[in-house]
Amino acid sequence: MRPPPVPPPRPNDERYDAFAHHRMSPFKPSMFLIASTSELPPDRVVWGTGGWLDPHLREGLDWLTLGRLIGWETRVAGPEVDDLGSGLDGAFRAIVLACDPGRLSADAVGRLRAALAEEATVLVARPATPGSSLAALQGNPEVGQTMSGVDLQWTGDGPSAVWRCREPITASALEPPKQSRVLATLDGIPVIVATPVSGSLVVTLGFHPSEARDRDGSATALLRHLLIHSSSRPAAWFDWGHTMILRMDDPGGAQNAYSRSWAYAKLGEAEWDDIGRELQRRDASLTVGYISAWVDDGDAHRGSLRVEGRDVARTPGRIHPSPTVWYRDEAGNRPGTVSDYQSEYRGLLRLKDAGLLSVELHGYTHMHPDLETWLASPDRYDNRQWFRELGYRAEPILAELDPADHPLALGTDAIERFFDARPTTLICPGEEFTPAALATALDLGLRLTGSYYLAIRVGQRFCWCQHVCSPYLDQPDPRWFDAGLPVVGYFHDYEPSLEGVTWISRWLDAWQEAGARRFVDYRHVASALAKTLDLESDGESLRLRVGEDTSIPSQVPFRIHLANLPAPHPESIEVVTPRATIEAPLESLDSHLARIEVML
Repeated sequence: MRPPPVPPPRPNDERYDAFAHHRMSPFKPSMFLIASTSELPPDRVVWGTGGWLDPHLREGLDWLTLGRLIGWETRVAGPEVDDLGSGLDGAFRAIVLACDPGRLSADAVGRLRAALAEEATVLVARPATPGSSLAALQGNPEVGQTMSGVDLQWTGDGPSAVWRCREPITASALEPPKQSRVLATLDGIPVIVATPVSGSLVVTLGFHPSEARDRDGSATALLRHLLIHSSSRPAAWFDWGHTMILRMDDPGGAQNAYSRSWAYAKLGEAEWDDIGRELQRRDASLTVGYISAWVDDGDAHRGSLRVEGRDVARTPGRIHPSPTVWYRDEAGNRPGTVSDYQSEYRGLLRLKDAGLLSVELHGYTHMHPDLETWLASPDRYDNRQWFRELGYRAEPILAELDPADHPLALGTDAIERFFDARPTTLICPGEEFTPAALATALDLGLRLTGSYYLAIRVGQRFCWCQHVCSPYLDQPDPRWFDAGLPVVGYFHDYEPSLEGVTWISRWLDAWQEAGARRFVDYRHVASALAKTLDLESDGESLRLRVGEDTSIPSQVPFRIHLANLPAPHPESIEVVTPRATIEAPLESLDSHLARIEVML
């Protein structure tokens, strides 16, 4: 059954009148982001730190990464009029002022006003100082008392939405200017208002977006809804709702043989087959952070070593390919424990070939690069810093290496050789890394860095997204899904080795009870974030153009939502990629929304 027609534009609504003549023309759903150059310095290849940043230090970064997760191309400029320059030329779905509104001069506001008149768009900003040029552009909304509430409601156009926050959000009440509209309320009080200007829409937020997002994930969901539905233009975006990225660290590494606090046997083929069955029954895919090089401590008394099935002479500091190693603890931390890395490798290959896992870069050895000093140290089996390959203590050694000899270069090449797929994601050993290590990862073409937060490649830099978090797999909670963004559930092979594969099963069940509906790997996310979505409509038919700066095959289809479509919705949509044109069935969700699932 086809959905009812989309309601026609309301009369005397300047916003609808302004946008109506654009509905028949192609439009690139992108953002123009105005941010402080002290927050997003143009000369840095990493924006953010990978640790928690105060919300006032990452307003631009939060908007930028939200836009990329949606699937929109985003252009960044500083707030000075010279920074804006010709950057505002062209069609942007949204212009976001992601810094103190007081940073904009009257000339810069004049450039914004001209851009609003040139092309119908949406400008989003916090309230400006009364009497300023920007306040006039916003319609001089009256900013009332600060209040807290838990019930967010979208009252603008498009699909209705209500969010019940788990934690109170603080905002300033806004009195809508004349001819303005309320787009969202908090406990019934207006906190987002919109004023029509020259055929465009100027949206004022009554709260700091990053502060609100920190308080409750529902604020992120509201801001995404705002970006998509404050305009009547057709829009497409990636659907990450109830999505978990599964990540297991440490297969292939030697630290389990040496670290006194991290001693266990590696999983063999049988255990990996059991894991495969758990993934298969959930239609899930797992990321494995693999360590492709195994370091020999040279101590034959402590353990027995075979390589490619043969006993080998023990050589302190010698590196062996992990898939060739067999090691038995004789007098170390867990005597009698056997780690059969060959069996582990066969199990990993079988699951990879079945489309159940992807292999990503977890360093090269997972050990400090100064192996000679490690071997001579009396605390070599106790100090965890010896098992940190990319941190600040390792940086002086790494800085002296030829680029081809850097652990990340060696590890990338080894994974491609062993698994016939180049890694997309760096998972830093022990969560320790430096800007130099991330710059090396960029040079190697990696797309993501997975730590507690997620670094997303945007052009030639990494941008840290503080709203994709990585709770441990044994910490399920429904609140992780409130933002509608993916959450990373990570663990190590340590737990299933000591507690059995049922440990994984138990916690995946718990995450499903908490709201997880889809389990994907980093490769799927990297593939999505290498793409941009551009929905075109001529009033009758639809075309989704998918741009990409690199091709990363994904083993699972992408879920893409579409809004503001012609009525009635067509039964299919043409999807144009750099490699092929696909006719994808369109599933209508309501009069406003539809979705597709498509391999790209």
